[in-house]
Amino acid sequence: MRFSFPLRLARWSLLAFFALTILLACRTLDLVTGNPVPPASQLVAQAETRVPETESNVAPPATRTPVPTQEPTEFIPTQEPPTEAPPPTEPPPPPTEAPTVPPPPPPTKKPQPTLTPTDSGPTVTPVPTRCAQKYCVVYRGCQPDAGNTVIEGYVYNNGVPENGVAVRVAKEQGAYPLVDDFISGNSAINPGQPDPNTPGYYILQIVAGAPREGNWWVFVVDVRNGTKQVSEAKFIHTNDDPFNSANCQHAFVDFVR
Repeated sequence: MRFSFPLRLARWSLLAFFALTILLACRTLDLVTGNPVPPASQLVAQAETRVPETESNVAPPATRTPVPTQEPTEFIPTQEPPTEAPPPTEPPPPPTEAPTVPPPPPPTKKPQPTLTPTDSGPTVTPVPTRCAQKYCVVYRGCQPDAGNTVIEGYVYNNGVPENGVAVRVAKEQGAYPLVDDFISGNSAINPGQPDPNTPGYYILQIVAGAPREGNWWVFVVDVRNGTKQVSEAKFIHTNDDPFNSANCQHAFVDFVR
């Protein structure tokens, strides 16, 4: 059986190593015992006889198992999944604190047309009345007036306008005047002077130029006898809102005897 070159080289290297070892051992033994050492050729021959060339001493070459050839697998591209639309953007979280909302402005009152009072106010025919006082009250009504808080009227004696009668407005019956007493028949512009154009007429201006909320009493007094009340007293309530047709700022009260 022929061996490959590497195996033979290994065999000869091993034999040379054994021969050299035996030679050195023998040389050492000769030096110690004085016996002659056989020549190297003899030692090599002996080594060859000791290591016979048998198949059991040489490992058989490794047998390579053939690897099965894998056929190329056909690559089938997979279909890409459809691209999904991005999820909708979530709205921002609501604020933890509710925004401060200013209160709505108060409703604006729609201005109503101002009623222009006539010189005499509501028309009522004065007639003689019977009451416990010298003069009795004839109430002709009240209307809104954005520019004044006022009471006006006439004084009659048996159906005829009477001048020189003092009319008063106060916060109570028979109390002190809120404004100066007005003498019937005098001028509204100059209360100290008679006005022939307005016989029996009087006007008591509580507030000039503005409406005013309040309770008032109007009555006739006898100035000559210590300003004693000599008539019925009429209660008048005025309002500070002149744009409501149900409110009162301009009252009309006559006194008749």
